[in-house]
Amino acid sequence: MNAVDTPSPEPRRCAVCDARAPLVLFRQTFEAVPGVSALSGYDVVTCERCGFAYADGIPTQSTFDRYYREASKYEYHQRDGQESPYDSARMEVIADLVVPLIPRRDAAVIDIGCASGRLLYLLRERGFGDVTGLDPSPGCAAAAERLYGVRVVQGDFGHFPPFDRAFDVAILVGVLEHVRDLDTAMRQLASTMAPDGVVYVEVPDALEFWRWPNAPFQDFSIEHINFFSPRSLANLFARYGFETVFCEQNSRQQAYRTVMSNVSAAFQKRPGGTPTLIPDEDTRSALTRYVQQCTAEEESIRSQIDRIVDSRQSIIVWGVGTNATRLLTTTRLANANITCFVDSNSKYHGKSVAGRRVESPDVLRSGSEPVLVLSRVFQQEISEQVRALSGPDREILTLYRLD
Repeated sequence: MNAVDTPSPEPRRCAVCDARAPLVLFRQTFEAVPGVSALSGYDVVTCERCGFAYADGIPTQSTFDRYYREASKYEYHQRDGQESPYDSARMEVIADLVVPLIPRRDAAVIDIGCASGRLLYLLRERGFGDVTGLDPSPGCAAAAERLYGVRVVQGDFGHFPPFDRAFDVAILVGVLEHVRDLDTAMRQLASTMAPDGVVYVEVPDALEFWRWPNAPFQDFSIEHINFFSPRSLANLFARYGFETVFCEQNSRQQAYRTVMSNVSAAFQKRPGGTPTLIPDEDTRSALTRYVQQCTAEEESIRSQIDRIVDSRQSIIVWGVGTNATRLLTTTRLANANITCFVDSNSKYHGKSVAGRRVESPDVLRSGSEPVLVLSRVFQQEISEQVRALSGPDREILTLYRLD
C-alpha cells in the first residue's frame, strides 16, 4: 500500500440527498502510518439539507478498497482468524434476527463484509444451505474456508465480481459506515438483489454515541466515515428503491465492559416507488453532545499522558489504531520515551509511527519496559496478552477504568 493519499479534490456530496451543504461539527486527526493508513484526518459534517452526518475531506473509494484488502484488522491475527467470544455471541443474536427474513430454505443469501464467515456458518447450521460471503480481505476469505467451510468471494463492496444468480437476502453488518462511495455501492446492491429481495443492515447509531462509554472520539474512527441514525439509514435505502421492513435502536456488547450503540434494520426491494425523504433533525444535536462529552473526558487522559511523558520512563506502546494515532496528534504522547509500538495486526509490523518501529507482540517475550495499552475497547484482552507473553510481573499502564 502506498503512503496516505491526499484527499479527493472533489468534496463529498451527501449520500442521502446528493446535496453539497456540509456543516462542519468537528475536525478529527490521526498520526499516519506510512504505507498503511488510508487517511490522516477528516471533518465530521452534517448535511444542511437532510441532516445526514459523514466524514468530509477524505481520499477516494479506491484508497479505502486497497486498505481493506491489504491491512484488514478483521483477519484477527492474534486469534488465528477466530472472532472473539463477544463477536461470536453477537453473531448468534444477528442470525436469529435474519432467519425470519429468509423466505425459504433454498433462498440465496449473501453476507457482504463477512469477515471470518461466522454468521453464514450459523445460518447454514439453521438449515439455509445457499450462503455466500463477500469480503475484500484474502485473509478473511481464507479464514472462513478454514474455520467454517464457508465460500467467500474476494471483492470490494460496489465492485462485486459477477454472480450467477440474484440474491434473496443480503446482509450488511458493520459495512455501510466504512464506504465512501455509497452511491455506487447501493446501486450495485440493488442490481444484485432479487425483485423482492431483503437487506438486513446493522450500523453504529450516531444518536447514541454519547450514551456508551468509550475512548474519547473513538466513534469518529479511522475506518468509520458515515454516521447513521435510524432516520438517515432509512432515507438512504428509500433513495435506492427499498422500503423499510423494520428499523430499531439497540446495543451490542463489543468487548469487555464495552457496549456499542446500534441500528438494526431490514429493507425490501420495491422498485418504481417515489422515495420519501424525511429530514434527520436529531443527529447534529446528538453528535454535538458527544463532542462536548468527549472533550471533557479527554482532559483526564491528557493528564495521565503528561505524567508518563514527564517521567521520561522507557515504555512500549501497544496499539496503532484510532485511539493511539489520534492521541499522537492531540496530546504529548509523541514526546514520551517510547521504545517501540506493538500491534497484533501483522500488516503494521516493520512500519514506523511517529518515528518508532511497530513490532510484533513477540517483542514482549524479552525486556522489562512497562507496556502502555492505548485501546479502551480491547484493554482487557490486550492486558491478558501482555501477561501471557511477559509473565505476571510486567507493568501494564492503562488509561481507562473499566469497572
